[in-house]
Amino acid sequence: MTDSGNSTFAALWLLELSKEEDLFFNPRSGEDNLKEVMERFMPGSILESINDVPDWPDTLRWDFAYQTAQRDIYFNVYVNAIETWLDVSESSPGLGGSAIYAAVATFAFNTRRTFVGDPDGLSDLALRRRLDNMLCSAVKYSSTDHIAPHPDQIIGSKALGVPPLTWVRGQTLDNIQCMIDTVIASLEHVVPEVAHAYYDFQSKTFRDAEGRQLLETVFGSWSDQLAGSRTASAGITTFKRCILLGSLVRQESGARSRLLEQVLRDSRQFVDEGELFGIFY
Repeated sequence: MTDSGNSTFAALWLLELSKEEDLFFNPRSGEDNLKEVMERFMPGSILESINDVPDWPDTLRWDFAYQTAQRDIYFNVYVNAIETWLDVSESSPGLGGSAIYAAVATFAFNTRRTFVGDPDGLSDLALRRRLDNMLCSAVKYSSTDHIAPHPDQIIGSKALGVPPLTWVRGQTLDNIQCMIDTVIASLEHVVPEVAHAYYDFQSKTFRDAEGRQLLETVFGSWSDQLAGSRTASAGITTFKRCILLGSLVRQESGARSRLLEQVLRDSRQFVDEGELFGIFY
């Protein structure tokens, strides 16, 4: 790791906060059976079949279906001895994607596999959203050993405003910090309103550039009305998470030790009183 100081402050702060289970919309789970993990994260999901994959020797494809009010979701999880990956190409954006990802990442963590990107490539949306989900799982389990970026993420996309992701296997703190920086840049590129907001660690509220509190209704209007929000498939929790990350990264060095002491002393206050309940997947 580079150090335990300023360059990784945001990652350190988040790992302290991650002790609070209610920070996560999808809680931790200890199951090592994929079907059981999926049922926990997506109650009502149905395992339709398990098949060998001719193109990938010693790999199984698990076919799942999940019924929602909007439509049925079909997705495939591929598993071999060391890796697992996900194909959600048949699913519409926003329909349970974060829960599916969280379940597969949990399965990878619990079975000491690595959750890799779909070998068939990532869509423009997946290039953004996969990183959000990777960051949430890394913070949840205080590790990046169970996840790995897709080559497209390492390259990034200048046209989409997604910077290249720097990644070193085994370097959890540095990897989390790099994901934080990349997530911020990616969302601010399409939703610049996020860059002008901040999290007030004293009042534990979200604020706009003029210091006015940002309420759920404001975030909801961003999600409904801003074109960039649709581009990034960003909703209220995505906005909150990115604003929190940006506020951590932009803290002056003199304030960082105080904020670390604050979260070390009472991390619970940020979840119970600080509008951070369930903002990580």
